[in-house]
Amino acid sequence: MYDWVYIYELEGNIKSQIPYLADEDYIGFWKEANYSFLFFKKEKKALFQRISLPYRSELVIRHEDWESGQSLDLLRVGKITIHPPWKTPPANDGVNICIDPSMAFGSGYHATTKGCLTLIDHLFQEFIPAKVLDLGTGTGILSIACLKMGAQKAYGIDYNNLSTATAGKNRSLNGLTENLHLWMGDARDFLHLDADLLIANMHFQIIDQITNLKDFYSKKYFIISGLIGHEGYLIENKLKKRLHLLDKDQENFWFSYLFQQ
Repeated sequence: MYDWVYIYELEGNIKSQIPYLADEDYIGFWKEANYSFLFFKKEKKALFQRISLPYRSELVIRHEDWESGQSLDLLRVGKITIHPPWKTPPANDGVNICIDPSMAFGSGYHATTKGCLTLIDHLFQEFIPAKVLDLGTGTGILSIACLKMGAQKAYGIDYNNLSTATAGKNRSLNGLTENLHLWMGDARDFLHLDADLLIANMHFQIIDQITNLKDFYSKKYFIISGLIGHEGYLIENKLKKRLHLLDKDQENFWFSYLFQQ
């Protein structure tokens, strides 16, 4: 558990030098275009004197402000209870999921993640998909929820290296190493995978693009989220031309949808 996070921005790809930088305070790194962002629990400026890549900036932020502005605790969504590794979930008849979000997105508290979890809870009461394709998997929380509720296999896709690494850790925390398959890459390159349920919790621009592709519509059920305000209405009206809207969740102008083929 960590309260404060120190974020360092450097030019270039830092991956090869991680073994020289990772200590007991290291959280992870995030590569974006030609820049690397390193995350630590404590101040580490002195570390960067050891490497040749240009140091650009330091940002210090409370961990709870990184995604949702809330500290990590027990979170109940329908039958699903999300808890960090340092919290013990209550004994209940639902589904307990252990998630350490690190610096990836998907703690469960953001309106889009909660909306997806709500729709997963609703769908699985009526139909349990055998295979799930989770685009923009983040921490892996949605794939893990599906597997804990009865799905046999899930494919988690994310373009971000820190997300796939974090999802891998959460996969292990929940004992799902054999069931959750993770890849780093472009969502459009994985639409062909066979699945009964497609989940896409991503930016509007990406959702707008993938919903133009034929392989997108090869699934039976769809949970779409990551949409705010008018973006939700645009995607809803677009998908209604080809799919049946079964359910919708809205919180603070964020929209999540459940569609059926």
